[in-house]
Amino acid sequence: MKDKYSLLTAWYSSLVKLIFGEKLKESKLCLLEDTESKRVLIIGGGDGLDYREIAPDISGEYWELSSSMLKKAKENLKLSQLDFYLGNFKAGEKFDEVWLHFLLDTMPDEAIELLLEEIKLVLDTNGRIVFSDFFHPKSHRQQFLNQVMITFFRVVVGHHRNDLPEYEKLFFKRGFVKTDERLFMEGWVKAQVWRSK
Repeated sequence: MKDKYSLLTAWYSSLVKLIFGEKLKESKLCLLEDTESKRVLIIGGGDGLDYREIAPDISGEYWELSSSMLKKAKENLKLSQLDFYLGNFKAGEKFDEVWLHFLLDTMPDEAIELLLEEIKLVLDTNGRIVFSDFFHPKSHRQQFLNQVMITFFRVVVGHHRNDLPEYEKLFFKRGFVKTDERLFMEGWVKAQVWRSK
């Protein structure tokens, strides 16, 4: 499998921090609680840098499509109790929590629905999905940045989307209900918790 992220891996986190400061990291971490007592599934976690400070409290599985990103994640999360896997997530053991951080905006609707079905198979009865991503921009500057990001990832990494998904409709369609939410950058970025109905 060709690693489309190999050119980005070395400077991706620095670029994100330059543009967004700590906001994206905050959105990933703000709804996490009692992490040390849970078995966690992280899908598309990239280089894992944003989770490094809580690494000793994380156990479970980490799935990533990019071999270069996965290599960085293993390094950044070496104090965790995670098992690392390269490739598309395959349902197996049960998890208390699934983290989907800035992943779904890269996927076609059909792929999102299939992933949510896979997640339902492995999520414990009282388990939850902790989700954060870009939603519809709230200002002209955000609209510009949003379009630049979409175009960049279509050209450089080969993402198929030219818009943002209607996440909530897709979650509802697959039998999930939203139980918590935090807004960042006037709601351009949202962190949410979803549970099975």
